[in-house]
Amino acid sequence: MAKKNNDGFVYEQGISELEEIVKKLSQGQVSLDESLNLYKRGVELTNLCGNRLNEVEQTIKMINLSNNQEDMFVGNEESEL
Repeated sequence: MAKKNNDGFVYEQGISELEEIVKKLSQGQVSLDESLNLYKRGVELTNLCGNRLNEVEQTIKMINLSNNQEDMFVGNEESEL
C-alpha cells in the first residue's frame, strides 16, 4: 500500500507520473511550451522521489543501528553470566 509522507507526497504516484511524462516527451507530440512544463514537473518529481528515498534509507539505517545496539547489549549481558 502506498503511503504519503508528511507533505502528502506518495512515492509510487510520483514514479507513475514521471513515467507518463517520459512517455509524452518521448512521443514528441507535445508543443515546446508543454514540453518545458513537463520537463519542469519531471525535475520536481525526481527531486521529491529522491528525497523520499533518502528519508526511507535514513529510517532503515536508524532501525538497523538500533537493532545492532540491542544485539550488543544482549551479547554483553550473556558474557557476564
